[in-house]
Parts: sequence; structure tokens; C-alpha cells
Amino acid sequence: MNKRPTTILCVLGAVLALTTACGQARAGTAVPKGADAATYVGTKFEAAMNKLQDTIGDQRDVTSESGAYFRFDEKYIRSTISSARTGSPESRVSRHRSQKNPDDSIDWYTPGDGAVEYAYLGPAYKSLAPTPWISMPKPEAGLAIPCAWSGIITACKMADAIAVAYNADKKIVKGAKSLPEKRIELTADVPFGKFLERRVEILPASISDAITEEMKKSPVPTTVSLNADGTLNQIVMDAKFEGGGHKIELRYDFRFSGKASAQDLPKLPDAAQITVLPDKAARDDFYRRFTELKGV
Repeated sequence: MNKRPTTILCVLGAVLALTTACGQARAGTAVPKGADAATYVGTKFEAAMNKLQDTIGDQRDVTSESGAYFRFDEKYIRSTISSARTGSPESRVSRHRSQKNPDDSIDWYTPGDGAVEYAYLGPAYKSLAPTPWISMPKPEAGLAIPCAWSGIITACKMADAIAVAYNADKKIVKGAKSLPEKRIELTADVPFGKFLERRVEILPASISDAITEEMKKSPVPTTVSLNADGTLNQIVMDAKFEGGGHKIELRYDFRFSGKASAQDLPKLPDAAQITVLPDKAARDDFYRRFTELKGV
């Protein structure tokens, strides 16, 4: 069974517990740190987590931004995803951009109506179809699995890594404080090994094989910020460390950035600009070729 939704619940439940307890505190007021914070969070954990089943996946009519940066010695990746979800039935769009290679871009668009979704291919993927746009059948699961959607996948993976680390060692929690407008901020040191285990970034074998067990113990300082109502505002993982003769630097962040509207969704071109992938077999073949070009 996939335990990711449960672990996401756990970490966010723990954070909401802090929100409930500290919501009336003055801006900047700190709650217990270190081991005391872990004990404090644990006492509130079970009562709060049921309120957070849909904190990430069920925010509606929102825009979001996420960024990924990972450097291993001189090799690095840097990319962004901007997304929007709005309407009823809900439409979703996510726009992926490499900051290292401007040609590496692709937009994924799922209208709320109909059985078809679309992709707009950037220059790096123009060999995949004779037109800039393609259409394909929506996945059988539709939008029923929130964390399968690329617009929020970074948030889900980071929350998952925090939760797994927290369940293994409550002492990863370093502190929490209230912020203006009754927001709350939690800080924790997530072991780099949990970052890798929960696939926040999927590394090629040439890099993963060089990562030692000692390097996996290196802390990744992590900040989780919540709004006054307990909904997620931002998650950031930011670290630099060395080991085994190598240097690693990373920064992964996700934030809900505003309110979405129909203007955030793309306008489809004439049918002549859209290559139709008629069935699941054609869709699967497209994803296979896309993955080969992407190199993942």
C-alpha cells in the first residue's frame, strides 16, 4: 500500500497542532525548541491530523510556484514549476521550465470538462510530435489522486520526507514561532537520506552511487509555513554540506502564490496545431519517448 498520504497527514497534522496552540501568540513568539518541541508536537498530533487530510491537495482556485536546485560538485539542475487550478469542474495547468536549458519547457493542461488533456511542447521536445500541441486521453484515475498532479508534487514529496523523518526521530523538530496574521512557522532538520528516500529529487546513478551513508545523515534545514486556518503556505528545504570528497548544495521550495482565475489557463489553438494521441497505447508511447528525451 502507498503510505505517502498518511505520512503527509502526519507532518502537517503536527504542524497544525502548533498552529492551534500558538495562534493567539504575538508575532515572533517562540514555542519550545529541540526535544521540548518534539514532545509538544507529539501531544497534539493525533487530535489535529484528521483536520489536514486535504491540506495540500484540496486547496481550490489557487496558483502556486515551486523551484528545484541541486548541485553535486560541478553538475547541477535548476528548474521551476508554476501552476493554477480553478473552476468547477476544476481545470489545471502546470508550466515546467528548466533554468539551465531554456529549450527544456513543457506545459500540461487538463480542462475540467471532457475526457482529453493537453501538452504544449517546448523546443527540446518538438521531435515528439509534428505540432506544438498534443492531446491525449485523461488518465483513468483522472484528478482523484492529488499528489499525482505535477503542480503540487514538489510540496507532497517534501512533506512526505519531513513526515518520514519526524516519525523516525521526533527530535528533528528544531522550533516553531508565530508570525504576523496568526501564521505559524516550523523548522526541522531533515536527514539528507530521507530527502533521497522520498524522491524529492531523483538522482542519476553516477551521483547516487557516490553518496555515502555519512552524507545521508547530513541535515537539510527545512521550514514549513502555515496560514492562520492551518492551510499550507510554503515549504523550503535549503542546505549545503560536504562529504566523501564531494560538495552538495540544494534548495527546494513550494508556495501557494495567489488566487487563480480562468485567465490563468491557456487558450487552445486551432485543431490543425494539435496532434491527437487517440488512446492509452499512444499516450504511453508518448510518455516513454518524453522520458527518454528528459533523461529521467
